[in-house]
Formats: sequence, structure tokens, C-alpha cells
Amino acid sequence: MANVRMSRINGEIQKAVANIINQKVEHPEIKGKLITVLHVDTTPDLLLSRIYISSYGADTSNVVNALNSVKNYIRHELGAVLRLRTTPDLKFVQDTSFEYGQHMDKLFESIK
Repeated sequence: MANVRMSRINGEIQKAVANIINQKVEHPEIKGKLITVLHVDTTPDLLLSRIYISSYGADTSNVVNALNSVKNYIRHELGAVLRLRTTPDLKFVQDTSFEYGQHMDKLFESIK
């Protein structure tokens, strides 16, 4: 039962943060860039949410740094959208699964 609840909370945080980033954040590193929230991982005590980010058309590490600099604003906006007792602290992380997949593909090709 707890896994279902956490899955729903992670999904709601993912949708809300994506909307906030794309519609309300006015940071020059973020504005006008295609930023995708790929995954959210929230601790069971709802104190921390790790938000995995990917971006197209910009260096993802710069975007992650910019998002971490405005995370208090995003957290405030998230608290207005979500109906949770506490709003988790946010930590934006660069998602490296695509690069890892490409690396694995190259390794498989080298085996053939």
C-alpha cells in the first residue's frame, strides 16, 4: 500500500514540477529550453525529492545548476499545488540513463 501511495505522490510531483519549470520559472538558463522531468524519487518521510532532469538544446549540467539555484521558488509553487502535510525539499539531478544506454550499445556492438 505504501508503494502505491509513493508512486502516486512521485507522479504528482513530476507533473507539477514540469509545469512549474516550463511555465513559471524565468531563469535565463531555463527559459525557452526543452526540459524534461524524467523521474522523481521521494523519500518515504516526504522530506526530500530527487528530480531527474534531461534537457534538449542546452547543457544539462548548467540547467541542473540553474534549477538548484531556484529550487526554493519551485518548492513554494509546488506547495501551493500539492495538498501534502509537508512539501519535500527538492534536489535536481542530471539523468544519465540515455548516456549509459549508448555506452552499453557500444559495448554490445564491440562484442559482435
